[in-house]
Amino acid sequence: MKNLISILCMGLSMLSMGLYGKNGVSGDLRWVGTRPSTDCPVSLGIPFLKGELEADGRVVLKDGGGSGIPSDCWPLAYWPDGSIKWLGVAAVIPGEAEGIRFETAGKKHKTENRSGVKVRVDEAGSFFRVSTGKVEAYIPKRGSCLLDSLRCEGRTVGGQAALLCSTQDHPSAGGEAVLHFTDYRGQVERVTVERAGDVRALVRIEGRYANDATGRKWLPFTVRFYFYAGSEQIKMVHSFVFDGDMDRDFIRSLGIRFEVPMREEVYNRHVAFATADGGVWAEPVQPLNGRRILTLDGDKGWQGRQMRGERIPAYEKFDAKNRHLLDHWAVWNGFRLSQTTADAFSIRKRTHADRPWIGTFSGTRAPGYVFAGDVSGGLGVALKDFWQSYPTALQVDNATARNAHLTVWMWSPDAEPMDLRHYDDVAHDLEASYEDVQEGMSTPHGVARTHTLTLVPSVAYGGKETVARTAAMLAEDAPLLCTPEYLHAKHAFGVWSLPDRSNPKRARVEDRLEDYLDYYVKAVDQHRWYGFWNYGDFMHTYDSVRHTWRYDVGGYAWDNTELASNMWLWYSFLRTGRADLWRMAVAMSRHTTECDVYHLGPFAGLGSRHNVSHWGCGAKEARISQAAWNRFYYYLTTDERSGDLMTEVRDAEQKLYDIDPMRLALPREKYPCTAPARLRVGPDWLAYVGNWMTEWERTGNTTYRDNIIAGMKSIAALPHGIFTGPGVLGFDPATGVLSYEGDPDLQRTEHLITIMGGFQVMNELMEMIDLPEWNRTWLTFAREYKEKARTITHNPFPVTRLTAYAAAKTGNRELAAEAWDELGHVWHNDKPFTVRRVEVPEVPAPVDENPVVCTNDAATWSLAAIYMQEVIPE
Repeated sequence: MKNLISILCMGLSMLSMGLYGKNGVSGDLRWVGTRPSTDCPVSLGIPFLKGELEADGRVVLKDGGGSGIPSDCWPLAYWPDGSIKWLGVAAVIPGEAEGIRFETAGKKHKTENRSGVKVRVDEAGSFFRVSTGKVEAYIPKRGSCLLDSLRCEGRTVGGQAALLCSTQDHPSAGGEAVLHFTDYRGQVERVTVERAGDVRALVRIEGRYANDATGRKWLPFTVRFYFYAGSEQIKMVHSFVFDGDMDRDFIRSLGIRFEVPMREEVYNRHVAFATADGGVWAEPVQPLNGRRILTLDGDKGWQGRQMRGERIPAYEKFDAKNRHLLDHWAVWNGFRLSQTTADAFSIRKRTHADRPWIGTFSGTRAPGYVFAGDVSGGLGVALKDFWQSYPTALQVDNATARNAHLTVWMWSPDAEPMDLRHYDDVAHDLEASYEDVQEGMSTPHGVARTHTLTLVPSVAYGGKETVARTAAMLAEDAPLLCTPEYLHAKHAFGVWSLPDRSNPKRARVEDRLEDYLDYYVKAVDQHRWYGFWNYGDFMHTYDSVRHTWRYDVGGYAWDNTELASNMWLWYSFLRTGRADLWRMAVAMSRHTTECDVYHLGPFAGLGSRHNVSHWGCGAKEARISQAAWNRFYYYLTTDERSGDLMTEVRDAEQKLYDIDPMRLALPREKYPCTAPARLRVGPDWLAYVGNWMTEWERTGNTTYRDNIIAGMKSIAALPHGIFTGPGVLGFDPATGVLSYEGDPDLQRTEHLITIMGGFQVMNELMEMIDLPEWNRTWLTFAREYKEKARTITHNPFPVTRLTAYAAAKTGNRELAAEAWDELGHVWHNDKPFTVRRVEVPEVPAPVDENPVVCTNDAATWSLAAIYMQEVIPE
């Protein structure tokens, strides 16, 4: 009877959350951030429980009034039985639509498209033509252009688009150094239509930056263009990999240049930059302003009309006196907004390329939107995270010519050249500075960076209000996602809890979770964790004497995912839906999976441990590059770049033939084995398991499932399971089998096994693979870890979530009480979270600090608390 009542209550609860509908599963969708006021293209992922949605199933979107919204659907991941685990959905949400929700439907069901507008991709001999009903783009298959032309409502508003890069061979002139400069242009080598539906089309372009004179090709890039039916917006994602010489290749500028046709008189041409706090700087190429006032038939209000973007009559309409004014007023050919730091931008203009820039305005944080065009059409471009990823710039040149040039600089030519060398030429010792620098391994060769742009073609300059509104919407970039309640009910990303303040103890835990999050939200801005190669990462440890994070002290500087800070942010977002956490989690995913990871070269598939330079540490390991970090952003948004990165690491274990992660700490000479390679169960093997699980669920390739099972069975067969050996085991990358040949009585507890993402991966994996011998081994490890850590290895590092797992699985209340006691007392979170204000002149600017907070502790405690609130609630 109790079980029946529980099932009925669960069903009623799920109905109240909208998880079941008349046609199967349904759920509400919500905007994370400000709901867009105009039509908005979206792509999102929707999770399902095992067996809920068949492999050929789909969903339909509806607004609050029940009207259908056309959409595309495609599988992102499968359960082992072949049913859908994650479904990708793309649509254009009408600006006036509210109460968006989805319902499952059969394969043949499609929402009626009353407008009849579909995205089309046509292939000609040398190019692809993509049409959305609003815009047409012509994409060459080869050459030096990403786009050949861009048309909006039948009018050409964009010409050729190209990637630009310039370098110098020394960081600066001086002494005997003579600078040599080289210019490069992106060369397209391959174009593919990656996906084409009725609503969304995706074109992928691959190539390298090249210099025709020298024949050199380098900086491999991938560009994706996203087109949506009925939408004028085009999303562009640019990724490049640095494969140069850090001692010779100093990037001076890196940008994307668009041609913009100019048809009208110079006084009917306009340039506009969005500025801080909703402001706009906008001027005509020739302002109607001078000693005299332009008049026509006695009307003197032309300058006001010009500033509003209205058409000014043709030159011939004015009499000789007024034509004289137009002939002699200055005409401005170039405009540039340059964001040189996170807190300062300047806007300047000039009349000719060989004339000086004239300063016009300076401000703080520009959102990164520029428009160039005339009253007959033009092009707006937004660069996401513009000021956060400084040094950046937006530039318009040739504004007086037939084709203006609009350039989005991802690395501004106003900045110092990009210097990727390690911060010092000597190592500062692991014992002294926590710095594990090894010869030849502090290299950026193979790291990457991704930028997202949005192109907004238009048939006319819309004035300042349009610029401000568009810039705000694109800077907000509010995604449409499933609700936290739905994601939780579907076990998206495993086991986690929704916020619960139903009693004082649970409320205290929630308060502390918020304390940590709010502290780091503020720390990002107060300590300016921004910049091209830095934005998204957190610092590792605080220096309470200097009142700053230890940005210059070895491994205490940038965190580089150390104890799953990525997961901390993602699970915190999943349970709360907070927009500020979304932005931080996305930024951290973009940074840590691009800049901290090698995408080509001898370390491809591995990442670098925490350090002053993101790639400075000699520890190159799979736990930094693991697919587990990318799964959140990929499955929630369908981001194809994240998919690329997960594919890159699916076979990362093959690197073990060349790079032994324990070559220094536990050298093979001291701990010999006949296996081809060696690893630790954690974080190494568990990182590979996450890679294999992700590849298996995305592709259905059972080879990766078999790798997991082989490892599980071989570990379960060891004398002491996960505790066996000195901390390193033999491993055969060809079979997935782990082995041990040493003293069978030797045991060790390695606390890193589960606190670098492995615990969360295993929670999710055990819903996909039910292997009794592994289940017993994992439970034994969880139940006995704490005691063995204390008595065998004398390293009682508190991995509280293991105790919680054992308590939840066995129903042992004493273990549950131990876990909660440890979470409160051992981690010192039974004391108030105290933040103090440090004022000038003790610090350069006032700062809020908690001197004992470090990122490792915040992430580890928070992930444990989020898990425990679900499985052993107080």
